[in-house]
Amino acid sequence: MVIGIIGAGISGLTAGRLLARAGHEVTIFEKSRGYGGRMATRYAGDDLSVKLDHGLNYFTAELPLFKEFANELLENGLIQQWGKNFAGFDGENLLDKDPTIPAVKYYTSTNGMNRIGKYMSRWVDVRNSTRVGGLTHIGANRTKKRSWMINLISSEVVGVDAVIIALPAPQAYGILSTTIDETNSLKIVRQIDEIHYRAAYTLMAGYSNSRLPEWDGILCRNSLLDFVSNESSKREGQECTFVLQASDQFTKEHKDSDADTVKKLMLTEFAKVTGGWSTKPDWHQLHFWRFSRARKVLGKPFILHEDEDSPLALTGDYFEGNTVENAYQSGYKLAKHWIEKYS
Repeated sequence: MVIGIIGAGISGLTAGRLLARAGHEVTIFEKSRGYGGRMATRYAGDDLSVKLDHGLNYFTAELPLFKEFANELLENGLIQQWGKNFAGFDGENLLDKDPTIPAVKYYTSTNGMNRIGKYMSRWVDVRNSTRVGGLTHIGANRTKKRSWMINLISSEVVGVDAVIIALPAPQAYGILSTTIDETNSLKIVRQIDEIHYRAAYTLMAGYSNSRLPEWDGILCRNSLLDFVSNESSKREGQECTFVLQASDQFTKEHKDSDADTVKKLMLTEFAKVTGGWSTKPDWHQLHFWRFSRARKVLGKPFILHEDEDSPLALTGDYFEGNTVENAYQSGYKLAKHWIEKYS
């Protein structure tokens, strides 16, 4: 089959590379310049040599399918075990060790989280900086045309036999809504309409002349920060840099605030956590994640369109869970299902 995948996050890349390995012709359409969704890396500093994982700072590998993939990444030198030195902040004091942290292995990138998505993209054709505006269903009435037409914002139209929408649920809703009059997709729309996301502010900050702290990260409670990542602990020789992840409550309260206000409040809290030295960084950048993590998930690995002649599926991190492990598992299970069905 000729398969078009919308979204180059972990679930889309996972499904894409497995289907391509099985002999299908796969193209992934991604609106951004990068790969991997929230497994993203920002390049900063005067010469852009500083790398900061400003989406996911770390992840676990507890699910069997994802654990196998994590071992593949370890063997290729793309990730490393990390987080043995997590500190805690209880709202008043910085603790050497957070007593509430689960006793599991944590992993992070060796040279940037975005390298993982780039590694996965080697098996498929990824068209970056390409926005999809909608779908046109051709279906069983086609002659020489394929089942679906993917309509790009550039006015280009791409014909495919099958479509996978690997986007956050609200964005998938927007794509599917263009086909409601042509297909029986209303049932799918009703299911994903219930999925809402937590948004999150991320602040990146650099302190070139500061002494590197001993902790890898700080898990925060009773704070407007959720987590502080010491990015310097991931890569030897990198200047003192941090990624601050704001709490859900703080993001809700300040979603309409101007960027300078958000930066100031987050840096003030960071100074409270660290004891005051971090008030004035040499540089800082703010990023807003509109779809940080799903608040509700569906109890199944993927959704399939009912029309056998026009395969369409949804996959992502809002199905059996809302972590990168669940996103990978969703894409993997869908790919295996289609490989068996459309061999």
